[in-house]
Amino acid sequence: MATGAISLTNLYPPLKKICNFATMNSIDTSYTVQTSQHRSALMGISILSIMMCHQYFTSTFPFNFFHIFGYWGVDIFLFLSGMGLVNSLNKNTISTYYKHRIVRLAPSCILCGSIKFIIFTALGSTLVALKECLHLGVWSVMSLDLWFIHSIIILYIISPVLYKPLSKLSYFSLIVILSIFLINELTLRPEVGYNWMTPIGVTAWTIERLPVFSVGMMMSIGFGTIYHKIPQSLVFLLLAIGLKILNKTYCPLYGIETCQKLCLILGMPALIHLCIIMLKNVPKTLYRALDFLGNHSLELYLVHEFIFFSIKISYESVNPYCLLSFSFILSFLAAYICKLITNKTCHLLRITPASSKSENNINRHSC
Repeated sequence: MATGAISLTNLYPPLKKICNFATMNSIDTSYTVQTSQHRSALMGISILSIMMCHQYFTSTFPFNFFHIFGYWGVDIFLFLSGMGLVNSLNKNTISTYYKHRIVRLAPSCILCGSIKFIIFTALGSTLVALKECLHLGVWSVMSLDLWFIHSIIILYIISPVLYKPLSKLSYFSLIVILSIFLINELTLRPEVGYNWMTPIGVTAWTIERLPVFSVGMMMSIGFGTIYHKIPQSLVFLLLAIGLKILNKTYCPLYGIETCQKLCLILGMPALIHLCIIMLKNVPKTLYRALDFLGNHSLELYLVHEFIFFSIKISYESVNPYCLLSFSFILSFLAAYICKLITNKTCHLLRITPASSKSENNINRHSC
C-alpha cells in the first residue's frame, strides 16, 4: 500500500505537499490514538458545521460555505461514532454495550424532546409553521422528529452485527456495504427525497449513512495507520470537494451527487486527520470552545433547529446577524442546561451518564 501511495503522489505532484502536510508529526502514531485524543474537539467541529448549515438567517460569505459543505458534519459525527462503538464493543459485553447506548441517548432525547413539545403545544397558534418545517408532534417527546435519532438508533443496534465481518473481511464487507449504498441511491433515495417520516424513508436515509459509519468502525478495528492510508483517502476527499462544488454551482445532477457521496465516504479518514492537524495549531481558547461544543454535541443537535426556526419565524424583521448570534447563544445555553439536568438526574438514579467526555477518556485508554 505504501508503494501505491508514493507512486500516486509522483503522478500528481501537487498532492505530494498536501500528503506531507497530512502526515506531519504523525507517521509513528496510529489513527485511532490521534482521533480519540481529539474526539471531543472533532465532535465540536461536526456540530458547529451542522448548526451553520441549518441557519438561514444569512447566506452571505462565509456563511454560504457551510450551506454547501456544512452537512458533512453529520458524516464526521457518524464516522467518529463508528470508531467509538468499536472501543465499546471491545471492552464490554453486548448487554453492557446496549445499556451504555440507551443511557447515552434516552435521557437527553426525552428531556430535550419533551421541552420542545411543551413549548410547541403552548405556542402552537403562533408557531404553526414549525410543524411543517420540523415534523413536530407527539413523537417529538422522544426527539423522533429528527431523522438522525432514528438512524443512529438503528446503527447502534446493528453495530455488533457489523463488527465481525468488518473485522475479518474488511474489504469484502466494505464492497458489500457500498453496493447496498449504490442500490439505495438508485432506487429508494430518489423516491423518498426529503420525506423521511416513513419506514421506507428512515431506511433509505439510514442506508445512505451506513458506509461512513462502517468506515469509521474499520479504522478503529485496525484498517491501517495514517501514513499508509491518508494519501489514498486524500484523493477521494479532493474529488468529493470538486464534485460538491460542481453539483452546487454548475451542474446539479443526481448522479454527480451520488459520486460525491461515495468519494466523501472514502475520503473521510483524510478529512478527519486534516481536522486533527488544524486542531493541533489553533489557539487553546478556540480548542477549548470546540471541546465544549463536542461534549454537548448531542444536546446541541436536539435543540438547535427548533430554536433557529422559532426565532426566525417570530422575529423576521430583526437584523439577521443579531438573530444568528442570539440563536447560537441560546442553543449553547439550552444544551448546557439540558446536559447538566440529565447528568444530575442520572447521578441521583445511580446511573453513570455515558457522556462524550467519558467516552473520549475510554477511547484514549483503550487504544
